[in-house]
Amino acid sequence: MRLRAALLTAAIAAMAVTALSTPAQAASWVFIGVYTSKYNCIDAGQQYVREGFSQYDCSGSPGYYELWVR
Repeated sequence: MRLRAALLTAAIAAMAVTALSTPAQAASWVFIGVYTSKYNCIDAGQQYVREGFSQYDCSGSPGYYELWVR
């Protein structure tokens, strides 16, 4: 019985450490800002990916492109 309790405690602790080590930006999309050209939006999005985010999205229409990262 003690062995089972110890294994269960270790498993719960391992799951907690795994959950806490997930970066916050991986959880959801984060709004960065608005750009007047798609080129500038893409350039900024690529910079955020180089700095550690996994993905970017430039959506909008000419003159108003929103940059979202996660």
